[in-house]
Amino acid sequence: MQQRDITQILANSSVDSKTRQAIELLIAEVLGKPNDVHIKTQEIGDSFLADCRDRKLSNKTIGGYIPHIKKLIELSEEIPPEPKVIQGFLTSKGAYNADAHYRTWHCVGNYAKRQYGIPNFMDGVIRPRIPRQIMPTISEAELLRLAKFLNTEASPRDKAILALFIDTGIRKGEACNLKRKNVWEDRIVVTGKTGYRVAPLSPITRELLLALPVHEDGYVFHGIGSHKNHHLASSGFYKIVRSCLRAIGYKDRQPSPQMLRRSLGRFWLLSGGDMKSLSMTLGHASVATTDRAYTPLLDEDVIKLHHKHTPARVFWPIDEEKE
Repeated sequence: MQQRDITQILANSSVDSKTRQAIELLIAEVLGKPNDVHIKTQEIGDSFLADCRDRKLSNKTIGGYIPHIKKLIELSEEIPPEPKVIQGFLTSKGAYNADAHYRTWHCVGNYAKRQYGIPNFMDGVIRPRIPRQIMPTISEAELLRLAKFLNTEASPRDKAILALFIDTGIRKGEACNLKRKNVWEDRIVVTGKTGYRVAPLSPITRELLLALPVHEDGYVFHGIGSHKNHHLASSGFYKIVRSCLRAIGYKDRQPSPQMLRRSLGRFWLLSGGDMKSLSMTLGHASVATTDRAYTPLLDEDVIKLHHKHTPARVFWPIDEEKE
């Protein structure tokens, strides 16, 4: 019996994690390090995807893994592959594409380490550097114009959708799956990227949601015209957000539900909200994710504070100081 066979048996047993780790370390000492073990990449890739399905990951997440795993199989028929082959491929790609490959392959490497007892083949690969980007949000003036448009020109459905995104910051897929029974007094229960979670809900947004027509399928949002009996697809939310923001003259890149989600985060922090509660509201796995994504959105506000507090104000003209 090989070490990876023993590791698989332990993984499928009822032995607690600490005991399993101790047994694996003992086996490694007796049998030696498994650096010479080679396993078909196809086998590990199929097993990894099966494990993702068993853990109830969304179809979107699993679908995103598949092309990266196929590319890994093309690069190397066996795991572990040559690090220079992986590094060379990543170097030849754009930063964001390369990083997407890197993150998936690192997950596969961790899975292979856990299930087969072999080192993560990505440990010796340098992660691609992602250039920093400042993602667009809406300004306070644009938010006021949007509120006026929603109150005077938008349909009840579109008004409820925009209010929901601005108020809760939920993801587009979570809005798509929202059911009437999950609209509670002060919160909603949504399901999407991270499974089921709770998001706080303001009273006015709740009223807008419950004022929409009731449908037998239980979903809150539906199409119009010939599609009025079908719940709204994710692409429909994108079109509604884009249409409403274009109507108020918003021109910065492509408006989307994700942009409204970022806007909630920015206004939250500017109003004195803390990072921990924002992270919980947005459904992030960790505060670090929230901090990394939303702190850069405050750059313009930091600049304003700098102009207000910098000692260099002593060099400004007196009249400008009074202004």
